[in-house]
Amino acid sequence: MPERAGVSIQKRSPDGEAGPRRRESILSATLQQLAEQGYRDLTMESVASHAGVHKATLYRWWASKGHLVGWALGASLSTGPIPDTGNTRDDLVSWLKVTIANYTSTTAGRALPGLLNDLADEPGTLEAFRAAFLDPRRANCAQVIRRGVDRGDIPADTDIELFMDVLAGPVFYRQLMTGTPPPHDLAERIVDLLLFGRIPRRLPTS
Repeated sequence: MPERAGVSIQKRSPDGEAGPRRRESILSATLQQLAEQGYRDLTMESVASHAGVHKATLYRWWASKGHLVGWALGASLSTGPIPDTGNTRDDLVSWLKVTIANYTSTTAGRALPGLLNDLADEPGTLEAFRAAFLDPRRANCAQVIRRGVDRGDIPADTDIELFMDVLAGPVFYRQLMTGTPPPHDLAERIVDLLLFGRIPRRLPTS
């Protein structure tokens, strides 16, 4: 069990014992309070009250406020399904479109830029976010890339970790740094650059 700053990152999985309905009510209340109050003013007491549970119930499954918020953010984003269209380019485009939707069309994704400073130093927050979302999401992408390698569409000696970083990197950069809305064909343009070296051209202006 990983620890940071003396705080247990995860006492036990939020799934199972909490029950699906109770778990969903807690995560929903967390996101609602986050939107209304911001991270600094959010409390475990307010989440528990809005979810209709005792505060002790929250601490039974989440070690801290940061751990709960990280898990709520991650659990509200889509990790799949793993695309299998029969075509490596289409699989990667499909995967990347879900990533774009996660960060531009969901409450959690839109909230992340404003929360990064608050969450970066909170024990358990980013670890919980990775466990609930990033790790399984990247595992899905790695499976798509390995399937492309097996088909001969991607070189066998490809650095898969770096490939995934480059694939999703422009989406994170736009959402977290520049705030630039993604063009409708962003997924296709990134994948074509990676697979075929097609340098992106400026989109025509109307």
